[in-house]
Amino acid sequence: MNKIVFFALILLVSCQQKSKKELPHPEKMLEKLMVMSDSLDQNPKIDKLVFWSGKLKEKDFSKTSSALAFIHYNLAKNLAKSNIDSAKNHINIALNIIEKEKGFNALKFTIYNGAGLISEHEGKFYQSVYYFNQSAAIIMNDDSLQCKPMAKVICLLNAAQDNNKISQYPKSVEQNQLALKILKKLPEDNFKYNFRAYSQLFTACEESEIYKRDSLLFYIKKLENISVQTNDPMQIRFTNEHIAHYYLLSDQFDKAIQHYNLVKEYDAEVVSEEPEKPIAIKNLYTTLSNLIDLYVQTKQFSEANGLIKEADTIEKQHFQILSYYEKCLNKKAKMHFYLAKGDNLKAQNEVNQVLELKDNILRNSGIQATEEMATIYELQAKDKSIYGLNKTIDTTTNRLERNKLLLLVVGLLALLAVSWVLLLYFFQRQRRQKQEKEKILLQQQLLRTQMEPHFIFNTLSALQSFIRFDEKEKSIKYLSQFSKLLRSSLELSRKNDVPLNQEIEAIENYLSLQQMRFEYTFAYELIIPDTDTSALLIPPMLIQPFVENAIIHGIGNLSDKGFIKLEIVAKENQLLVKIKDNGKGYQDKSNLEMNHQSLSGAIARERLEILARENKIKTNIEIVSNENGTIVLLTLPIKKPEVV
Repeated sequence: MNKIVFFALILLVSCQQKSKKELPHPEKMLEKLMVMSDSLDQNPKIDKLVFWSGKLKEKDFSKTSSALAFIHYNLAKNLAKSNIDSAKNHINIALNIIEKEKGFNALKFTIYNGAGLISEHEGKFYQSVYYFNQSAAIIMNDDSLQCKPMAKVICLLNAAQDNNKISQYPKSVEQNQLALKILKKLPEDNFKYNFRAYSQLFTACEESEIYKRDSLLFYIKKLENISVQTNDPMQIRFTNEHIAHYYLLSDQFDKAIQHYNLVKEYDAEVVSEEPEKPIAIKNLYTTLSNLIDLYVQTKQFSEANGLIKEADTIEKQHFQILSYYEKCLNKKAKMHFYLAKGDNLKAQNEVNQVLELKDNILRNSGIQATEEMATIYELQAKDKSIYGLNKTIDTTTNRLERNKLLLLVVGLLALLAVSWVLLLYFFQRQRRQKQEKEKILLQQQLLRTQMEPHFIFNTLSALQSFIRFDEKEKSIKYLSQFSKLLRSSLELSRKNDVPLNQEIEAIENYLSLQQMRFEYTFAYELIIPDTDTSALLIPPMLIQPFVENAIIHGIGNLSDKGFIKLEIVAKENQLLVKIKDNGKGYQDKSNLEMNHQSLSGAIARERLEILARENKIKTNIEIVSNENGTIVLLTLPIKKPEVV
């Protein structure tokens, strides 16, 4: 016997080791998913959300962390436009998974970039900056990073744009220059991304406290060359805006006005074509503010006054979409205008509004920054925690690997030492314990199913309805029957055998309660033996579940009045029970099995099998269903009370 156990354990261990060896390599699984993703991008007819949801359920992928993170990333990517909350949930799962993994820099880069885009879509600026910079840092620190070049470029440009906004100009310059370096290696001309990189470099250089005039000129020439090649109106617009800024920094106001007017023409045309487009309105409003300031500088007050009226009209019509910063820029321009005109009262009014707007800008940006920085701090703390956890896991894993063989040998010896005692003990008691366990299990299942929670809830609801409508007689009758049913149910469930008359009384109470609750939409008939039913003992709660099925699944969906007939016939040592309803029946055999066998038949059959073995009496359950209704035939054992 010990030899058998020993060889069984050896076989089990070898099988486990073999299954571990057969597990697919994580990198190969990830590569397989990436190939699938590329194929999906080339086939727009496929529902990507359905596809990736299906992959999430496949065991091979769900058991591999990197593959699982990639699937959650793709789910987030495809949900970002339709359900931002679900997208955020999936990207957070992907982050939690991949941050615990070593390597997989390409995947980490992709997921961080996706998290940045989702944070940007939510309006969480500082979080998007954090994620974009995390993603860009991977590109800048890993020259061997294997991912699509354009994905790197877009990520670097996104990070650089946000770094410009938070005055991190050196970092922005570095990221833009790396993006341009990658673009130069690509075979095709990517004018759009080259233009964006040079535009952001111009802004970073311009906004720095110490800027180089030659650098600005270099970036302007690059922008002019690209816009001439593409003839893109928007690129021409931004090129003119940058040239205007350049002349403004050089105090060449007339030339700055000339280029700003070109910008104004473009913005005004866009607004006329799309009068409700927020970005076009904001651009035109800002351009007007810059022009007002320039006209004041050149003493062209009539032109400035005309633009003030245009800006006031835009502000009046689109007050809600204009930011505090944009309004502040306009108020400052108007303040300069009134000061130059000598109207100190109006100038002071504009000053007050500027101060108020600045307070709002500081307050709102401060609140947002505080909230998002707290989140970022938590993210950084989590990163440190994950790093420490990974080190601990590595140490523990190494220790476990060293002790694995020793633990296995000790475990096997311990098992062999006690196996003969355990096997002898279990073989001797196996049959008796199995029968006892079957009884206990079936009794527990019976207790759980004998009084359905929905039935109790519906019964109390019906009682509440009777009380609300002051139907005292119905309430009293209903409560009385319900209490009897509860009491009898609890009493019957504690006994192995009960008198037939008590079982019939409980069933009749149950039918009466259901009849009142369903407002007498069905009738019932009980046919019981003429003999003394109190002298016949049967197993409790075997008939009630099938009566319940007849009400809920048999006549529950009838439009006409339902009818249930319960007929009980007593033989020498058997009780024949026939339950018939006039429902629509179960034409689909699978429905019949589901509703009758699974809910009541399975438990009843198992219980009757034990009763049949113990009493050596034949028992049976038969269900017949057609369009005229369903008939359940039960054959139950009968006992007679022992004479004392």
